[in-house]
Amino acid sequence: MDSAVVQRVIQALDLVYSSDTSVEQRREAEAVCQQVRNDPEALAYGFYLANPGNQYPAMVRHFGLQVVEHAIRHRWGGTNNGLDAQGCVAIRDKVLELIFNLTREDKPYIREKLVSILVMLIVRAWLSAGWTNLSEQLMRLYSQSAEGREMALSVWRTLGEEMFVYDRDPVVTIRKSHLTNGIVGALLPKSVVVELYPSGYRLSSDTTTPTTTGGGKKSKAVSLVVLEPGNEEGWLLRWAQYASELTASSAGMKELGDARETQLVAVIDTIAVYVEWVPIRALVSTQLIPRLAAALLVRSDVVRRRASEALETISRRNIASGEDRDTVLLQMAQQPEALSAIAQAYGTTLPNAVHNFWDDSSEALVVARSLAMVCANLVIMHWTRKKLDTNVLPQPEQFVELLVAMSRDTRYTVAAPVWGCWGTGILKHAAVARVPQVASAFGALTEHATQALFGLCRAAHVLHQGNHGSAGVDEDEAAEFESVGELRGFLTGDVRGRLLGIVRGMCQIDPAGFVGWILPSLAPVFGSSDQPMAVVEAAFMIVDTVLAALDEFEQHALEESDSVRMAQVQEARAPCYELGRLVVQFACPQGDDVQLATRQLSTLPSFAFLLRPNSINNSTDGAPRDLLMAVLQKCASCLHSSSNDLALVVARRATAALVRIASTIPDSLMLVYTDLSQLVQERIADPAVSQSVKSYLREFQLALIAGATTCSLPERKALAQPVIQPMVQALKTLSSLSLQSPTAFIEFLGLPHLDQAFASNGSVDEEARARRGQLSATLSTLYICLNRTLGNSDTGLAAVWSDYVDDLAQPILLLIRCIHALWNSAHWQHLPWQSAQAHDRLFGIAADGISTDDTTVAGGPAAKEARDVQNSLAVLRGHAYRCLGKLVHLPELFSGSDDMANNFTGCLFADAPSLTARHWRLLLVEVMRPVLRTVGNWPGQDMSSGSRRGVDAVAAFIPAWLGPLFAFCTEQLGAEWQALAQRNSQPTTNSERDVGTEITRDAVIRDWTRAWSQLLAELLSSIVYWIPDATQIEHDLMSSARVAIDVANKPNTGNPALGSWLLHTPDMFAATLTACLSALRFSDTQAVNRTVMLLASLTPSLALIALMPMYEPPSPALVSTATSYTSRLDSSLTVSSNGTCSSIFAWLVSDCVSALAAVLRDPLLIDVQDHVLLGVADLVYFSASIVERMPVNWSFRHSSGANTSNVAGDPGLAFRHAVLSSLLASLDNVDRVSAENTFALIVGESESKRRRALLRVALQPALAVEKSKLFDDKTQAKPAKPKHLSANEHDVDGSWSNKLAGHNASVLDNDEHFDLSSLLP
Repeated sequence: MDSAVVQRVIQALDLVYSSDTSVEQRREAEAVCQQVRNDPEALAYGFYLANPGNQYPAMVRHFGLQVVEHAIRHRWGGTNNGLDAQGCVAIRDKVLELIFNLTREDKPYIREKLVSILVMLIVRAWLSAGWTNLSEQLMRLYSQSAEGREMALSVWRTLGEEMFVYDRDPVVTIRKSHLTNGIVGALLPKSVVVELYPSGYRLSSDTTTPTTTGGGKKSKAVSLVVLEPGNEEGWLLRWAQYASELTASSAGMKELGDARETQLVAVIDTIAVYVEWVPIRALVSTQLIPRLAAALLVRSDVVRRRASEALETISRRNIASGEDRDTVLLQMAQQPEALSAIAQAYGTTLPNAVHNFWDDSSEALVVARSLAMVCANLVIMHWTRKKLDTNVLPQPEQFVELLVAMSRDTRYTVAAPVWGCWGTGILKHAAVARVPQVASAFGALTEHATQALFGLCRAAHVLHQGNHGSAGVDEDEAAEFESVGELRGFLTGDVRGRLLGIVRGMCQIDPAGFVGWILPSLAPVFGSSDQPMAVVEAAFMIVDTVLAALDEFEQHALEESDSVRMAQVQEARAPCYELGRLVVQFACPQGDDVQLATRQLSTLPSFAFLLRPNSINNSTDGAPRDLLMAVLQKCASCLHSSSNDLALVVARRATAALVRIASTIPDSLMLVYTDLSQLVQERIADPAVSQSVKSYLREFQLALIAGATTCSLPERKALAQPVIQPMVQALKTLSSLSLQSPTAFIEFLGLPHLDQAFASNGSVDEEARARRGQLSATLSTLYICLNRTLGNSDTGLAAVWSDYVDDLAQPILLLIRCIHALWNSAHWQHLPWQSAQAHDRLFGIAADGISTDDTTVAGGPAAKEARDVQNSLAVLRGHAYRCLGKLVHLPELFSGSDDMANNFTGCLFADAPSLTARHWRLLLVEVMRPVLRTVGNWPGQDMSSGSRRGVDAVAAFIPAWLGPLFAFCTEQLGAEWQALAQRNSQPTTNSERDVGTEITRDAVIRDWTRAWSQLLAELLSSIVYWIPDATQIEHDLMSSARVAIDVANKPNTGNPALGSWLLHTPDMFAATLTACLSALRFSDTQAVNRTVMLLASLTPSLALIALMPMYEPPSPALVSTATSYTSRLDSSLTVSSNGTCSSIFAWLVSDCVSALAAVLRDPLLIDVQDHVLLGVADLVYFSASIVERMPVNWSFRHSSGANTSNVAGDPGLAFRHAVLSSLLASLDNVDRVSAENTFALIVGESESKRRRALLRVALQPALAVEKSKLFDDKTQAKPAKPKHLSANEHDVDGSWSNKLAGHNASVLDNDEHFDLSSLLP
């Protein structure tokens, strides 16, 4: 060890942590620190710097521990200066020595770092031959002093978090099973271990591993719980007793000292890490639940909060089977000590008592909410769990009383969980709901729920008006929300839903009785127009919920042929018709607020279940028909006036209500179609009704025609013709006038007249504005109708639209082409423009859409008209794209595939270089994805065999534009991302406008990239449709009988016709895979993650298929199975004509692995690493399937000929070596021998998570993982708890910690245990 190096490190650390250091000095200092970390003698330097005997400052000691931690993390398992279990044991002794020599003066971050290192060593080496006495060592520390006990607790707590909370260290995944057995043996009392595992444990001193062999399978190690001699009572009991001692000694204290509070918090936090998974019987034997409940009564806010959180964790335990499945419920809700403590602790949190028992009322709220969650979990997950048809709580009186009390809590965040457990648990569980003690609470519960709902609506209304003080919300509760809007959203969302759940549940228990009870309460509300808005709104919600509950109740009764329940529904119908009459006749107050009117219109479709055809036909008094007509007339009455924005909102809600009714009961509407048609035509002819509302009325008509089951196809065509024909004719007329050339379109838009207006400051062309509005309205109506009646599945109007497909497609393609031409200046710069705005940017239309600069002259009628043109074009572009994306659902569109392909290609690429990123994003999302998802995949195709008609349609339409699209988007996006990287590397300006422009530009490029990844995902999904995952292929190859590959019932996540065509078109298949790999270069996490996930699913299957021709199947059945897979791809992809590796083989081991390795190196794609590692690990694993895991002998093929490969030896082994070579060529700092050993381990590892972890450990030195990422993972995985300072700690000005932020920040500051502020005065 060089002393000069030590001095350089100390000097470097002084520079790193000095606020006066320049950026260049800090960079050089960090380089010195990094050199020490990577030095072969790093461990020696680390322990020397960390040794308190050398009297270095705390920051130097901490860095020394960082060096030790870095060496352990990055050298474990390697062959080049690597560490093994024995090496870790040697380091352990030095770490324990440092821990035992700690003093009170040592900084907390020194202690935490030592604990972190010891836990890292435990994960790697504990239970090996050299380390079998962990409990003994920690027991010595535990018994040494109060500080030693706290350190021992910290070790166990950190170990539990590493194992079961965070997912940071891949070694945990590799050794998790072994470590879990050791932790179970260490935590549980020996008596419990013997009871639970009578033949499944061993002593830690017995290092032999018993094996079992059977059925011709390889020997497999038996997983045994490990018991250490001398630890018979177990750590869990030890902690429980310690907690009880502290709790008992704290009884009666009005104030808990800092030391005692710290001790209690430490032991409860340690217990809390393990209670989520430790066997339930251990909780019972250690009396942990009542002991934690007793801690709720200690006079310390933080202790009570920690105890309530631990109990909440236990209550979440999901024990679906076994003899212990009811233990948690009985221990908490039945045992007097625990239930009494919970109830007593909850009582202290109530607003009228909180100041007598709590130092901080906000802490009381947290504990009350946690205890409410405990009770709610006990109900949902234990008392009323699924598949339980009995009551397992013999004496529920006190527990029900506590639930009722909590449901009356005025704090919404406390009461909401309990309301939820009533509505979704108790009221829906027949056995529990019939318990007398439970049923007796229903009356009070229902009354309180309805009152609370009225109060909640009032509070939400007050908050909406911005009057927070009079909303009646608890102050501490309101302070937890960042804004009034967030609080209001919580009340109107989650809380309101839980209250309505109680209403729904009570209605389904006794339909007629509940409706009869609620009707007298609602009648006065709807009978008067001067009721408060909040009251009326709540009444509408109750009506909506009641009707939905009755509808669901009736459906279940019909499905089960339950005559009793049908009679109950029939009895409830009469008051429901009366309720409907009240709702329809309610007159909303006139004013600017249309909330009540929209709520009323939203409620009307809920009456549809009362208005089904059989109800109308079988009614003797005509009540259903009268109500139906009243509902329709009410909706129609809201369409008369649309003179302002609020009236348009009401009109739109009315048409939405009509569409919902048409979708729900179309056959009922057909019974009154004559009157209904007249009503609709009156509104369409009414000039006071806006054009947009008329569009939605046509949508209503078509939705009704599409859903009517009583209409034949000719009848549908006859009914739809008056609705569709005007739209088609209008589009054809406008097309003939304006879409024959870009110049004609410019004239149609009125741009020449606008140019004159700019040049002379004259008036605008009103006729041009009217033309634009007419075209926008026509396209808008068309899209609305297509979207409603021509979706992703077969509808009743598909055959109707087919008659008009030619008349619709051509004008839309022409419109798209004309719109695109506006962005190409070659089409308009030669025209005789007079104004600078026209000649330069065509009034801002041809701008890139990214700059925040105003693209038109501010003010004046011409500028306003220019903005109107821009808005009109945005609407036309969006609707044209979407209409085309809907029309591709019609096979008739492709009847002349050559013409359609040429027109489509011309539409896409005529002006492609001039189009902006927004154009391409919309094109990809609205047009090309629907095309790829739909072409050839029409209803009625035989998906199991790949319809020839569908494949032929794909072959005729797709090739003309898909290849050019790959080339264009890959090149353009590559250039955009390169430019983005260059801009990001340049110094930023202080201009807010420039910053906004860059943010917008970044967002637009990312949107385009994500749309591109979605399109590639459609292609990969279509390929995956025909290629099962590798696990299924392996299973089929291991079967002794012929296995038919069934894709008929496979989820329709891709286009089978497209997939079949791609697999049998080598050039396009290769182009697709190449485009996918190229897309991995664009550093957008969302886009890359989507592509990598599909590649990780597909590539192992391709590897198996590529290797199959290199082996000789041992039986005819397996020959048939292998052939069934290879035949799904073109033979040139799986077999090479010159006897070398196939193209898929070469692509996998070269292009694919190199591209995935590049993702591993990209620091911007850290979140994608797990999927990449899993994909590579699966490639390695499944390449050994045919030889390593087959029960029969597959032989290698070495003969010459077209059906062979010139790979010597095992082709799978050659494949893995090629993968390894390609991977190592792309990654630095990875030891080849270690990687080869890892590959060998992966081949024999069946668990995918462990395979991924093995690969992560091997590639750790080369992965783009930052310490800051590890820190982020920890803070995100578990919410940080508020810091409570002990007596010897003090707060430090946070500005000191922030001086090194931004570009001056050191990577050393990202250490999860280090706080720079603790070094400063």
